[in-house]
Amino acid sequence: MSKKTTYLLGILFTIVIGSILYWLSNCNRCENTTLNANTNIPIDATSVSEYLNPFSISGADFDIGTSENFKFNTSGHTILAPIPEGLDTPIEKLKNYLSQNPSKVLKVMGYFKGDESNTSSFGDLGMARAEAIKKQLSTRGISVDKILTSGVMNEGLRPDASGVLHGPYALLLDDDLSKRDAALKNALLASPTLLNFELGKYTISNRDLKKSALGDLADYLNAYENRSCTIVGHCDSDGSAKFNMGLGQRRADFTKRQLLKLNVEAHKVKTESKGESAPIATNNTLAGKAKNRRTDVIIN
Repeated sequence: MSKKTTYLLGILFTIVIGSILYWLSNCNRCENTTLNANTNIPIDATSVSEYLNPFSISGADFDIGTSENFKFNTSGHTILAPIPEGLDTPIEKLKNYLSQNPSKVLKVMGYFKGDESNTSSFGDLGMARAEAIKKQLSTRGISVDKILTSGVMNEGLRPDASGVLHGPYALLLDDDLSKRDAALKNALLASPTLLNFELGKYTISNRDLKKSALGDLADYLNAYENRSCTIVGHCDSDGSAKFNMGLGQRRADFTKRQLLKLNVEAHKVKTESKGESAPIATNNTLAGKAKNRRTDVIIN
């Protein structure tokens, strides 16, 4: 083989090797770019979802359409400024909805974590945050009478890298039960007799129970934790005073058991007996005696 041929083959070999190395280098760069793209996207999405809580209202039948929200510092109870302009439209929608639906109220449940410090004047940081949001909404034209607040511990709260909590609360549109509750209470005060009994008996049939006002009383007692009542058992004048005192107590206890079956907590219902000492009708007629064999409710 001549020197010229050898020289040409060397050049060709160099070109081939160089092309192969160039191709391999570009492939590695493409793989690295693809790998970085695949790993970066889910990391970014996760980091956002950890702390971002968009403004939303449970029970709302109108579109909110914003990812903005009120923000608080960790252990803070005042809304951070500036308030995002993106909240203007959904809050205006909320105000219009409440004005057009007078039977609805807005429940604001402020969240807090157990390891946060509470420097507010409220019992817990969640209530303080809920009250701050209530104040802010009232400045936007929503009546404070339409806003109910509460504090709820939520260990799932996640602040962002700056220690800011994005929307540490929940909003719920619900029925305003205050008017219904007032009507129930007035009805029970106007007609306190719950059950009537046969002569010498302290139980009644399920059919008669369903016709009674026990369901209304249970609804009233179950609405709020601080509500309670006293059930008073009564008798007609037949039998001895001692016997009737015991019979009246058994009638009161029976009535309480029926309320417990309607999910009323036991501590909300006290019982006592007045025997034959408090008639509401004459004991000289059968009809009068029937009215006196009863249990009445006293709203505490």
